[in-house]
Amino acid sequence: MGHIGPRTIDLMERKGFVNGLDLTVPNDYNYVCTGCAHGKSYRKPMPGTSNTKYGKMELVVMDLTDPISVPTWDGYVYTLVIVEVSCRYPVGHLLKSKEEVGGAVRDVIAMLEHQSGLKVKRLRSDNSLEFINSTINKFCQRNGIIHETTLPYLPQQNGIAERAIAIIFKIVRCMLHSTSLSLRYWGEAFLYAIYI
Repeated sequence: MGHIGPRTIDLMERKGFVNGLDLTVPNDYNYVCTGCAHGKSYRKPMPGTSNTKYGKMELVVMDLTDPISVPTWDGYVYTLVIVEVSCRYPVGHLLKSKEEVGGAVRDVIAMLEHQSGLKVKRLRSDNSLEFINSTINKFCQRNGIIHETTLPYLPQQNGIAERAIAIIFKIVRCMLHSTSLSLRYWGEAFLYAIYI
């Protein structure tokens, strides 16, 4: 059954279709009940930006791209992007399979710790199986790193890594387009975009 508007209610009263029923209509017909809106919503909207400040090496975020449709000359089809949050320093790796993620994460964390002289405190990723596995779990436990995961279907919680990937691949597309190179050079363009 559809919505009964104020005109329909007026017509029902005038024609006498309803006896003894006093229907009142709010003056503001565009009124939205906040209780109804909150009760019908599935989840609260995500905040636009975060004002949380992180110290050096306090939080490192990471994400893996979907497989790229055109493999590089060496057969790479995935990219792993890891970002140190306090300074937004990105590190990227090309991968041939998802099984390489654990080793790549371990190598990047070791490099970041060695270069900064500080230990990583927290690592954040989504809930995908390439990040939730025994290799990464053992590595985090051995090094005292807290591994945080985002909620399913909420990529906004890992927004720093998601945005870094979007920016990097925008640069990659611009490089490949402006140089008219084959799409197979996307891996080199990715590594160069990370570098600059």
